[in-house]
Amino acid sequence: MDIVHGLDIETTPEKLFEALSTDKGLAAWWTNAKTQAKVGGVNEFAFGAGAVTFRVEKLDPGKAVAWSADQVPPDWKDTQVLFELRHGDKGGSVTLQFCHAGFKTMTPVVAFTSYAWAQYLRSLKLLLETGKGEPFGSPASLAAGTTPRG
Repeated sequence: MDIVHGLDIETTPEKLFEALSTDKGLAAWWTNAKTQAKVGGVNEFAFGAGAVTFRVEKLDPGKAVAWSADQVPPDWKDTQVLFELRHGDKGGSVTLQFCHAGFKTMTPVVAFTSYAWAQYLRSLKLLLETGKGEPFGSPASLAAGTTPRG
């Protein structure tokens, strides 16, 4: 089973690609990251005291970013994350097609993952359209429940 989201973002493909592929960009909308900006590199994403890692499978500037799960929760094992960018229907926008694919079955963790991706993709849109995202640890992430309290 797959988690799929699509949204139009008023930005350029270059700015969106930067937000998806750099430490600074990812930290501004999702979470603190240590990226290796090359195919085969391993990206580490921090969530409080824990972290997950994904292997970089694709870096196509202005067009696509893809990762495969490396060190992740059991429900995420053997999954892939794909961000595809294309010019939006509105001038000055980019359509982002997102897919987190390969889940074995629906579980509470997968259901929450779908919700969390929707919230963080909204954060990405806000970052690129207003200059301020709502990443892990932010008051908005706490309010949405994507950052645990305590």
